[in-house]
Amino acid sequence: MMAVTTLSLSSMIMLKKVVKAKLLVLFVAICTAGIIAVGYIFNIFHAFLL
Repeated sequence: MMAVTTLSLSSMIMLKKVVKAKLLVLFVAICTAGIIAVGYIFNIFHAFLL
């Protein structure tokens, strides 16, 4: 659920006013990769628990 607020349009608009575009792209890429990695990790743990 926190992924929705991290990568929301309103959040990106506010961050664009504060940081440079290159850093904003890097932030989005790292957050997206982290969200996907955590999802895979939870799915792996879920498979072991069942």
